[in-house]
Amino acid sequence: MLNYFKKKLDQRRYVKNILQVYRYLFSEVKSIEIAITYNCNFHCKGCYAGDLKEKVFMKKEDVIKYIEKYKPMHVNITGGEPMLHPKIYEIINEIPISVVVSMVTNGSLLDEDKIIKLKEVGLNTLQLSFGKNYPFEKNTELADIAKREGLNVCLSVTNTYENKEYIEIAIKLAELNNYHVLFNLPHGILEKDFDRETYLKYRNHPFVREDNMFWNGKDKCPAGTKKIYITARGQLMPCDRLHKVYDTYEEMKNEFKHNCAYCTRLGNIK
Repeated sequence: MLNYFKKKLDQRRYVKNILQVYRYLFSEVKSIEIAITYNCNFHCKGCYAGDLKEKVFMKKEDVIKYIEKYKPMHVNITGGEPMLHPKIYEIINEIPISVVVSMVTNGSLLDEDKIIKLKEVGLNTLQLSFGKNYPFEKNTELADIAKREGLNVCLSVTNTYENKEYIEIAIKLAELNNYHVLFNLPHGILEKDFDRETYLKYRNHPFVREDNMFWNGKDKCPAGTKKIYITARGQLMPCDRLHKVYDTYEEMKNEFKHNCAYCTRLGNIK
């Protein structure tokens, strides 16, 4: 219970103005994850995204349309690899200042100048993929640069056996540098490699956030209700791991009002 309240209080670091406070208190949809492209320069086993061979790029106008429609407090820009999108800076710059903006990246295309530019156009949080598939030394350095430039930093790990060492390192870095560590349940063929022991060991750590619970602030997956996922093709889904398409948010919310079957099955989340 104590860690729960610590986590709730710690979310204040992401809120930068009174307009974001208002959205945090009153938005029905707390978070939208938008895959602005499925194009990626990595091809990681078990990726949650769609067909990475198809170079789909969402239009800037469509990103803003979804934000205006669902009025979230938080938008997570993802992919594929968002830095491959030719309009990445313009997209972030167009998102209202009342919205907290984070971006997921594998880090391979980032450098100090790009991080500074992302901050200038309105990025709030840099979410760096961290683990066996990613450039460890470079992403550790990028996290340090982002923190120095005033961005929030989140190290994103997938809870598998082969990433156990990296999860331990990410936790230590978070404790030293005031980062967050984002836990992601494995998807698809990686489900058999789920490291439940490490997951449960650190799940309640003050600096650990869970993929779908981050903006919910409760020990309950909000997929399909408080958080939604929009694919690079504009399809509405409850979560990046549940690839079921819905016509409307209302239809999806009604089906997911009790719980998320995926998280319950794999992560033993109540």
